[in-house]
Amino acid sequence: MKKYLKKILISAGEASGDFYGAELAKEIYRQKKGAVKIIGFGGPKMAYAGVDMKLDLVAHAVMGFSEVLSKIFDFMRIFRDVKKIIRAEKPDCLIVIDYPGFHLRLIKEARRLGVKKIIYYITPQVWVWKYNRIYTLKKYADYCVTALPFEKPILEKAGISAGYFGHPVSPYLKRASVKKGPVTVGIFPGSRENEIKSFFEIILKSCALIKMNIKNVSFNLFRSDTIGAAVLAPYLEKYSGLKIKVLKGWDLGSRARLSAAIAKSGTTTLELALMGVPQAVVYRISPVSYAIMKTLSKGRFVSLPNIISGKEIVKEFIQNDFKPERVSAEILRIIRDKRYAGAIRKGYGSLKLGNGAKNVTARIAAAVIKRGGI
Repeated sequence: MKKYLKKILISAGEASGDFYGAELAKEIYRQKKGAVKIIGFGGPKMAYAGVDMKLDLVAHAVMGFSEVLSKIFDFMRIFRDVKKIIRAEKPDCLIVIDYPGFHLRLIKEARRLGVKKIIYYITPQVWVWKYNRIYTLKKYADYCVTALPFEKPILEKAGISAGYFGHPVSPYLKRASVKKGPVTVGIFPGSRENEIKSFFEIILKSCALIKMNIKNVSFNLFRSDTIGAAVLAPYLEKYSGLKIKVLKGWDLGSRARLSAAIAKSGTTTLELALMGVPQAVVYRISPVSYAIMKTLSKGRFVSLPNIISGKEIVKEFIQNDFKPERVSAEILRIIRDKRYAGAIRKGYGSLKLGNGAKNVTARIAAAVIKRGGI
């Protein structure tokens, strides 16, 4: 049996984290030339990258306080399993990616269970809300990798060792050209089943209103790996007249050809911004979850392009503002008013996130290897 010098555990709880974890694992394998074993809690992309998957954590992803409460017993069971795996596997280093509601608790338990090095990759957005999370990072994380440039000094000011190497998604994004010819609207409804159930139909109603105004418009739905076709099928059948084309979520070539997009608030909004695709950002959670978020939030924006820039680049349609009439009106304006669409693209230009850099993940992996004692 082959003996590995070091054992690394990578944990990702969402589709985006699964992608980042897969890319990081591939780069660690390349730099360490097989001298490590990587096990994981994650999803299909990490498994495909050669990570020995111990738990499909991505399949259980939910968003929102009351939404998590509805699955509290599932999460308690998952956390028991996680602790058993850590005890049995005894990893030398734990790398957690984003997903703070779960991972901030995990790094505490990992330290208690004897994990020597803990690295937090894509740290919680303490500058938006729940600043007290920074104290958990300081106590339990040996090193943090931030996804945004201004996060590094925030963490360092609190006494946390941190690094920024460019946004990890930026090297994979192709800049969209200004669209000519047929109009195509992208639909990005989210990577969690509860999101689909909560507001996918509102997006489809928005598309129906767009279709009433622009007859030759086409729609591309970008489906996350974490959402099964059966989940979408009833909605697509009900709105079959829209003739929506379903594509893989990471089809970057098709993304680059979009005229506009309706995107669930999250990582996708930043990806579209870096690609130069004008968008309307949408989101809806339970009233309880929203009330808690507003109480704890420091900012007035929810989408990453607006948060990072500190100003409104894209329109946000959240909670009661998330109505088909409003969303469709924004997309129609983007399509019909070239000057307006151009202003959005110009606003994206203020996002300096290392886009164009080709070695972001390689630099992150090198830092992780060094700081994690791998």
